[in-house]
Order: sequence, then structure tokens, then C-alpha cells
Amino acid sequence: MKQDIGDLLNDWPFDPDEFTARRIKAEDGSERLQIRIDMGLLQLLPNGRPDGQRPHGYASLLDYYLASRDQHRDEGASEEQFALDEDECESLFQEAWQYYHRYLALFYLEDYGGVEVDTEHTLRIFALVQDYASSDEVKWYFEQYYPHAIMMQTRARALTALQADDYQAALSEVEQGIARIERYVADWEDDEEYDEDLPELTFLRQWQEELEEERPLSQREQLERDLRVAVEAENFEEAARLRDKLRTLRPTPRRHPKTEH
Repeated sequence: MKQDIGDLLNDWPFDPDEFTARRIKAEDGSERLQIRIDMGLLQLLPNGRPDGQRPHGYASLLDYYLASRDQHRDEGASEEQFALDEDECESLFQEAWQYYHRYLALFYLEDYGGVEVDTEHTLRIFALVQDYASSDEVKWYFEQYYPHAIMMQTRARALTALQADDYQAALSEVEQGIARIERYVADWEDDEEYDEDLPELTFLRQWQEELEEERPLSQREQLERDLRVAVEAENFEEAARLRDKLRTLRPTPRRHPKTEH
């Protein structure tokens, strides 16, 4: 068995300035994702848990702990009696880290549906830890990665909308992503060491501005923009013409039919 992967790495040079990933076919014909890293590569399954493991017989560790929580409830125990210790949280973090790498690879490969699935899995891990971790320190260890997962999920959803030329839906997704991160900031604002100037929030706000500028205008919006330009240029004849045209776009009030007596 040939175990040296030197030729494989030489055929796929590492670029320290760029994240690179690719899809390959395994010998059995199944698909794999590969990520080029310094001195090696990561290989992941494209679906399910990235490493192909089934912890405790479940599709993922998240599924196992959710089932354990539900069983705990079914047995009549109180919500406060279910908790995740530090070792359990560390195992969940390792799973989230696998999904993190895969959603980066899927984003690079423009598989935005896959990005949405994997970021949602990651966010569900964060929510579970937030609810049941045994210490605030452990919770913060997870929560600091929340803005990135939200940003990537937002980008995937918005880009899916843009592929369908639906600028309004894309803008709506970006606005919702910004709101979610802003709520996160508000939850942690009492922490003096927490920096509210999040790069994820900055990116989404800048992207929102760009989408607003690039969005195709409706007929009314274009006329209103032209009218502002005409008024600023003191082209009153053109401004009057545009106002008349705008009036024709306004729906005519409907009269109620007279009641026959």
C-alpha cells in the first residue's frame, strides 16, 4: 500500500493566502471533499457527520445529546437536572469544528444549500451548550464563534436568492443576519472585554449597502430618483413631467357602488 502522499500534495500546491477545496471521487465511486492545508489536507464526507462516525449509534453527537435530553424529560426529571460537563462540551466543540471546516469548503465550492445545512447544525450545537453547559466560561467558548456561523449562513441564503436574481430576498436575508448578530451583541454588551466591532457585522452591513446600490429599481423608484435629479438640477419642466408620470402609477381610488333601495 502506498502511504506517502507527497505526490498528491505536490500536484495541489498550498496557497497560504487562499482557502482552497475540491470534490473528488473515492475508489468506490463515492464523493469526498478535500481541503488543502499547510503540510497536508483534510478529507470529509459531503453529507452527515464529516468524519463518517456515528457516536453512540446516532448520526451526530448533537443528535445523541438531544435524544438524551428528551429521554431525561420523558422520565420526569426537571430541566435543571440535565447538564453538559466540560468533557461533553469539548466533544461537541470538536463536532462543530468538523462542520465548520465543511461549510467553508462547501461555500468555496458554491454549494450554498450545504452551507445552510451545516451552519444550522453548528448553531444548534451552540444553542444546546448555551442552555445546558455547566459554566459560563464554557458557554462563552462556544458563543464567540456564533457571529461567524450566522454570517456564513446569511451569505449562503442571500447568494442563493441572488442566483435567482431576487435582490429583495437577498437584502431581506442580509438584514435578518445583521439583526441576529446585533441581538447577540446586546446579550454580551455588559462584558467589558467584549469588542462590539465585529468583523462579521461590519461585512454584512457593507454588503447590505452594496446590494442596495446594485438592486434593480422598480419603475416607481427609478422615476423618484430621476425626479430628485431633475429638481436638484432645477430642470422644472422635466420635474413636472416626472411628477405627472408618477401620478399615473398611483392606484385610482375605487368608488363604492351605490346601494339600491
